[in-house]
Amino acid sequence: MSATPALFKNRNFILLWLASVVGNFALAVAMLAETWFVVKTLGAKEQLGLVMIAGSVPRIALMAVGGVLADRMRRSRIILVSLGTRVLMLFGLVGLLALGRLDIWALTAFAFLYGALDAFFWPARDALIPAIVPEQDLTRANSIMLTTNQVGLVFGPVLGGVLLATLSYEMIFSLTGIMLALATGCIGLINEPFTAKIRHAGSTMLTELKEGVQYAIQTPVLRALMLIYAAANLLFMGPLALGIPIIVTDNLNGQPATLSFLQSAFAAGMVVGGVLLTMYPPSKKRLLMITVIIALEGILLALLAHTHWMWVAVGIQALIGLGVAGNNVPMMSLIQQYSDKDKIGRVMSLNSMASMGLTPLSYAMVTGLLSFHISMGWIMPIFGLIMAALMAILTLQMPVIREAN
Repeated sequence: MSATPALFKNRNFILLWLASVVGNFALAVAMLAETWFVVKTLGAKEQLGLVMIAGSVPRIALMAVGGVLADRMRRSRIILVSLGTRVLMLFGLVGLLALGRLDIWALTAFAFLYGALDAFFWPARDALIPAIVPEQDLTRANSIMLTTNQVGLVFGPVLGGVLLATLSYEMIFSLTGIMLALATGCIGLINEPFTAKIRHAGSTMLTELKEGVQYAIQTPVLRALMLIYAAANLLFMGPLALGIPIIVTDNLNGQPATLSFLQSAFAAGMVVGGVLLTMYPPSKKRLLMITVIIALEGILLALLAHTHWMWVAVGIQALIGLGVAGNNVPMMSLIQQYSDKDKIGRVMSLNSMASMGLTPLSYAMVTGLLSFHISMGWIMPIFGLIMAALMAILTLQMPVIREAN
């Protein structure tokens, strides 16, 4: 327990943490306000999906480029530019509102730019942590950052709802812009240790990206992580995201409050998981821990499809959220520990692409099965149990999963 106070004496980490706290709340409020503006003010709920797609495509497509830049430049500088640009964009929304020119196309463009900035922000932030935190504190640091993100996801929309009921859109976007400016200021104060990046003559972003891919594939722990998360996201994200509303409608009382209870339980489970990992960070058999937890998540997903009691469903959702935290935090720490410092940005981005890139395919698979009138009562158990079986097979076939710490 003594390492946690020492971590909070780390000035650079405190600044990054404060920026994350303020930034996550600001972005959660801004995203809620934008969604509400599209649905209620513009009356364009059928086009809300267009805005969401516009944000996700550049985030996935540019993630590898963001990883290369995170290995070329100061990570804090990339984060600074990303957050600073978002500040300008939010005040740009205020200007468009004042002129009466904020329409669905402007919001779609905003979402596209936001997704593109995310592609540079996340590899840089994840690669910055091991540069400013000692290796023995990495798991705790990742736990704290994950918990911070989830607290923003849980309470940011609550704050946003209060602001929407009391303030104008101009005031809300201005307030979130000011909050992001404060977060940007915190990042600007970080004193990131500079390590000169040695590159061969004629080295290009493409060659460095290829180098990162080869490095990740040739490193057993990193290769195992990419396989695990690619398989898990393909089989997990679609059934969970699309299945919960259907389960609420078909098995539970079909009320919006029930859906919110299940979503909040998932986020609360992640917060509890982050806190537990901060207090008791694992250091042994972390790859094995990840596959076991993902296998259990698959079993819980199968059980959720046939739950007809709301509080049982809430409990299962909380356990799934706990499991997501329980595998994501060790995953981050393993990548940071087993990656060379000059390649960590690329490895982070490649792992994100291996998982996130398959999420739309997971959505498409579930949507396709539903179109053939296959019920969610079959889809969730099939996907969940296949995921559990695949984790068992990978664990048996790859010795590094059983042996690596």
